[in-house]
Amino acid sequence: MKNFSKYFATLFGIGFISLAPGTFGSLFAILIWYVFIELFSIFYFIILFLFILSVSFYFTDIYLDNYKKKDPSEVIVDEFLGQSIPLLFIVNFNIYEALIAFVTFRFFDIYKIYPINKIEDLKGSYGVILDDIVAGIYSLIILILYKILILL
Repeated sequence: MKNFSKYFATLFGIGFISLAPGTFGSLFAILIWYVFIELFSIFYFIILFLFILSVSFYFTDIYLDNYKKKDPSEVIVDEFLGQSIPLLFIVNFNIYEALIAFVTFRFFDIYKIYPINKIEDLKGSYGVILDDIVAGIYSLIILILYKILILL
């Protein structure tokens, strides 16, 4: 279980990229989203997201316990989850919406605007994952505002 938690939490080793592992985790989420919506449908991406979300706390806690770390940069399953939140609302590929989702998620994830900075202080996997979930929700709000403005 220790090895699997390592591969799961680091998205199969992508988190060990020394330069900007969180950015690569976000890009990986976009790649998976794109493949799913092109080959299947958004429905299957939603199922994948819910599955990863449901097991991520468990496997991230195992990783944190085994390696005695609080919020290691190599753990990027949280970036995958947070980046996926705005993507769940982009049903068909749209480069502008995907870019907005990416840039705004990375902004909120890096700068930890309130309450993200407080959520990050939670213990274990909750602090690691939930701060990115909130960053994803903030990104979704920006995406929705963009979509509303485009319709005007």
